[in-house]
Amino acid sequence: MAKRMGVVLAVALLAACSDDGDGKPDGGGGPDGGTTTKSAGPGTGSSKAKPEGAPFTLPAGITLETPLKSFYTEDPLDCDDKDKDDAKGGGGSVTLCLIFRNTTGGPITVTLPPGLMLVSESTKIQNGLLVQQTTIEVPAGERYFVPLFLYCANQDRETSGVGDNFALGPIIGYEGFQELYSLLAGKQLTREDDVAIQLAVTHLTNGEGLSAADRASLRGL
Repeated sequence: MAKRMGVVLAVALLAACSDDGDGKPDGGGGPDGGTTTKSAGPGTGSSKAKPEGAPFTLPAGITLETPLKSFYTEDPLDCDDKDKDDAKGGGGSVTLCLIFRNTTGGPITVTLPPGLMLVSESTKIQNGLLVQQTTIEVPAGERYFVPLFLYCANQDRETSGVGDNFALGPIIGYEGFQELYSLLAGKQLTREDDVAIQLAVTHLTNGEGLSAADRASLRGL
């Protein structure tokens, strides 16, 4: 039953990532049958440009192995056998394995802020967006593996998969995004909340802004 529910949520999340805000499937809105997706700013929606925003830097004593590798939830061996229950973040259209190194003699807390973008090396693959502050304690002297789940930021691209590479991007704050971060701040979210959040993210990244229904759904989480 749990596995079946996971499949249902995954399908719903994929549909939410493809939602264009008008009740029609992605790709059918234009006069030539092409996509009508727009963009809130560089790196989101249909934009192929690099995201723009405040730079993100890791704390002193912490390094991150690059390129960032995709995380395959059904075969977590390459992420130190961490599974999806160990994952930080939310969503599931972009799933990565972060590998930190702590070169100091004590644990260090890494704080990933809302708005952090993880940027795909390929413009055919989704960029990933973090919507809530996420903290990770990296033990001293270790090579430390952390699965990280993110929301899709590009409706017309494919989800991440085996062999896809990513890089740390900036912290984006395009119009309307701060409202999203504020609505989700401090909430204890579950995987069941992913669909409502992804719908809101898709509306924002396509440049449509949050709808009244988005706001009501997010407040109710």
